[in-house]
Amino acid sequence: MTKKQGLHKWIRQHVSWSLGLALLLSLLVHVLLLQEAAWQSWFAEDEKPPAPLSAQLQAAPKKPLLKAPVKAAQAKKSPAARPADPAPVASAPQPVAEATPPTDAIADTAGATEAARQAEIDAWHKTDAVVAEPEPDLPPAYQRVSTEFSVFVNGEKQPAGSARIDYVQQPSGQYALDWVVKGRGLLKLLYPTLEQQSRGEIGPHGLKPHFYRYAFGSKADKIYEADLDWESNFITLKTAKGEQRYELPGNTQDILSFMYQFMFVPPLQEMQVALTNGRRLNTYQYEFEGEDAMVIADQTIQTVHIAHTRGETDEKIELWLASDYRYVPVKIRKQEKNGMVIEQVATRLTTE
Repeated sequence: MTKKQGLHKWIRQHVSWSLGLALLLSLLVHVLLLQEAAWQSWFAEDEKPPAPLSAQLQAAPKKPLLKAPVKAAQAKKSPAARPADPAPVASAPQPVAEATPPTDAIADTAGATEAARQAEIDAWHKTDAVVAEPEPDLPPAYQRVSTEFSVFVNGEKQPAGSARIDYVQQPSGQYALDWVVKGRGLLKLLYPTLEQQSRGEIGPHGLKPHFYRYAFGSKADKIYEADLDWESNFITLKTAKGEQRYELPGNTQDILSFMYQFMFVPPLQEMQVALTNGRRLNTYQYEFEGEDAMVIADQTIQTVHIAHTRGETDEKIELWLASDYRYVPVKIRKQEKNGMVIEQVATRLTTE
């Protein structure tokens, strides 16, 4: 008996059809863990750090250098919120007992320090009904921004897909934004491409969207659109279930325009926004998470980190905005209700 015949005999004796079928089903279940929500749920709210990469990070020839607004907030502390200054030393000798500050004075100093910290937090998160004016000393916003991303799921080191966001400012004063997310390998065969579009005008207060579209493949029940009519102040949301019409709050953004509105109104200046994803319209409050350094293609860049947590669930959306690149998003992370984490990390950024 040859070795080949012996191997076939051993397989027939030890491997049953049921075992083979079980192995195949196990493989399919593992693949399906990267369920449709992985692509479909990019910032689509439900009702109910990377290592250095090989791609090159490119900036415009004249890179605008901006300081994160956190520093500006710190510079504007109220004098009343500062810790109490130590009392001046008197020229005449003082009793030793008086050199030790009273317990009440120590408590007042600690309270003032806490008040200073609270004043900073209040400054970062302060919002009002007045539309924020763009800072007059900012250089002109980019006319073109193209960012390529790698997409990671649940902390895996190997990308599960790729993405690209393109922003174009047209000579007519209009803008166009396109976001495309594609799977790789077997995932590409199982799930279609996710595409989002935003179209509108550029006004005194930045981006003013007129149309937004979300399409997960070509199925009608996975396509959502929003028409924003600023003359009548109404927004129309269109899904396979029909249309809904609502009053349009001032300065409403869609998912895409929101992320690039920071080129005109820096983060922390306006942290409350009315936002649509094509299916619904809600008002969201974003919070300041810190200032982080990121390494992209061996280049370290500074970012402002903001986040939004939805209700009492574990669902969370986070953005990292490049401080020296007009606050263009270079990292996007979403944590789903079921714990799945989808992270989109920039590998290449070009501006002009």
